[in-house]
Amino acid sequence: MDALTGPQVRLDAAPLTGCTPSHVENWLVHRMTRPGSLAYSVAGDPVFADLGLAIRSQRAGDAVLTRPLFLLHDWLDLWHALPSEEWNCS
Repeated sequence: MDALTGPQVRLDAAPLTGCTPSHVENWLVHRMTRPGSLAYSVAGDPVFADLGLAIRSQRAGDAVLTRPLFLLHDWLDLWHALPSEEWNCS
């Protein structure tokens, strides 16, 4: 998924694609109902295990925008197994 070209992904009508990372992270943190459902990847990205969702950042000129990354539950701790294309997208 690309932060600039989409597709736009929404959760409860709130956009997850193409936003400032702090805005999306804050919005999601306030909706988590189970303690411990938020973790951070080795790259510092917020990972919401209950949703199988990581909020990745992508540079867009001088700005940084969000792009959601959906992961199977078994992949949430396997960042070393992600394709190199995922790491080169930031």
